[in-house]
Amino acid sequence: MKKRSLITAGLIAVCSLISATDSIATATDSAHAWTGVWEMTSPGKPGGTITLADDGGSLTGVIVFNVLSRETGQRIAIETRTMVNPHVQGNALVFQVRQILKPHLQGDPPNSEHASDPTDIVEMKITPDTDGKAFLICPKCGSAAPMELAKQQ
Repeated sequence: MKKRSLITAGLIAVCSLISATDSIATATDSAHAWTGVWEMTSPGKPGGTITLADDGGSLTGVIVFNVLSRETGQRIAIETRTMVNPHVQGNALVFQVRQILKPHLQGDPPNSEHASDPTDIVEMKITPDTDGKAFLICPKCGSAAPMELAKQQ
């Protein structure tokens, strides 16, 4: 009887290990599907790029926003932000970035009053679309969101 219990416990442990390995593989495959360069393609919006890499099973990334002149609509700067804690949540990619808070881009000189504030972190989410594209959603970004994304080949 004791031998049967040990065999049963061993089988349960092996099945649990296989199940956990499958879950990790699925999460890694899901994260890997997001890697690459994504171009922001929404007409009439500033645009930019998102670059994601799978660094040994953990996602890392950078998002680059184009900054447009309000008068001319021309690009006057780019703002690069490191993605904080990018991770897969369901079928979406979720991450945080610091908001663009640069009054000097509107003609005011930069000074210490414009230092980063830890409360300026915003949540962003990329959700896939049915045609191979995706949408960048940022509830705190006003009219700039949502933005259509296309993965570069």
